[in-house]
Amino acid sequence: MKPKAITAAFVRKNLPKRTKTSNKIHGGKLVIVAGSNGMYGAGLLAALAATRIGAGYTYLMLEWTSKQLLQHPDILFLKPKINLFKNINATAYIVGPGMGISTKAKAKLYYFIKRKLSNVVLDADGLTLLSKIKNPVIPHNWVLTPHEGELARLLNISADEVRKNPIHCIALAQKKYGCTILLKGADTYITDGKKLWISSSGTPALAKAGTGDVLAGIIGGLLSQGLEAATAAALGAYLHGLTSKRYLTNGNDVLSLRPLDLIDELPKTLKLARH
Repeated sequence: MKPKAITAAFVRKNLPKRTKTSNKIHGGKLVIVAGSNGMYGAGLLAALAATRIGAGYTYLMLEWTSKQLLQHPDILFLKPKINLFKNINATAYIVGPGMGISTKAKAKLYYFIKRKLSNVVLDADGLTLLSKIKNPVIPHNWVLTPHEGELARLLNISADEVRKNPIHCIALAQKKYGCTILLKGADTYITDGKKLWISSSGTPALAKAGTGDVLAGIIGGLLSQGLEAATAAALGAYLHGLTSKRYLTNGNDVLSLRPLDLIDELPKTLKLARH
């Protein structure tokens, strides 16, 4: 299958819209299951990105003790007890950023798999945990967001094999897991088994810890607004890369980008992409 480039027209067509009668319900409810002791930042970055991309409600479930997290009043914090969100009626989830690979973390992932919860972005530690589960059955509307090392673990092959033949490897992963796969890299590939996209909008400035958490937040926020999994992944990858490109064209150096810069630049990227 030949990859199809994600275009500005594709973005304009699929970017969520608002009308005069829209309210926060139209943005959906996103629950982010993330964080462990000392790893608060990943989930927080995902949550901030989700609010920027339009999620109506953003819930962040993580093990936190720091009162500094309350500096973000637009995020709804939950203690790490899965039963707490049974009544939230979430439209999408993000599982994994900074979650760790403890027994408790594994139990959280099993909860999602066992109940076949829909519209899940599985990232970071969630992918590591998934790679240790034999023959998992997950819904088609999940999005897995591995980099080459994580994809290698998911397929039990070497990262070098992924690097040499990313299109073949992403197809293998899609066949194995039956959902949308997004392979992060200099070029980002996305497939749901029916279509294969490539996003070349990224820059080397993204080679920094935390930028992947921002991407997960963008995709999760788009899922919460009703986009199909593959569309949300493709749109999210393009916007994420374009935001880093805008950061550089604004006169900043390639070494200087922080994940928070992506979140701050995202509103202008959205405005640019919509017109």
